[in-house]
Amino acid sequence: MLPPHLLNRPLDEAIKEQLDSIFLGKVIDQQGLCVSVYDIGASTYTAKFRLVFIRPFVGEIITARLEESTVDGLRCMYRTNFDFFQVICHIYKCLYDHRRDSPYA
Repeated sequence: MLPPHLLNRPLDEAIKEQLDSIFLGKVIDQQGLCVSVYDIGASTYTAKFRLVFIRPFVGEIITARLEESTVDGLRCMYRTNFDFFQVICHIYKCLYDHRRDSPYA
């Protein structure tokens, strides 16, 4: 279901935004990290869609360019065989307290 604030946008764009908010940057069990909504089928009825995941091997190194670092996470840009993707990696139990501008909580 699309939330009401997305109904004034083109349907494919609104669906992609909703799927991005649900899956993008999240780790799905047995799949990996979702990095992109690859495509969306016909969106005028119950649609199928494809997602792009990365699942690095233990010890594998992924090279990315850090675009932004906030209290919400890191936004990194890296290239795959498909295209450039931006991923937000959420920081878990960060010790940095942005309110005090101190590296310790």
